[in-house]
Amino acid sequence: MSKIEGLEQFKLVKRSSIGFIVFSDNAAKTIHQSKCDVITEGKFASNDGNGFHWFSTIDMAKKSFSLVMCDTCKPDD
Repeated sequence: MSKIEGLEQFKLVKRSSIGFIVFSDNAAKTIHQSKCDVITEGKFASNDGNGFHWFSTIDMAKKSFSLVMCDTCKPDD
């Protein structure tokens, strides 16, 4: 797990299209493929980067959080 610190790091993760991003808010912790269009620079910036974490695998994310799967990108193992 790696907390995404800053917009430049967020952009690198998105461009890589590798791994998964977990976005945490008050409602849930939702996992997305790193290339998912739901997770945008605007969303990252509007949350000041709070609650964005990168994982190399879904299994690693599941060990850290109770997750909801994104309905748009439908990440799977």
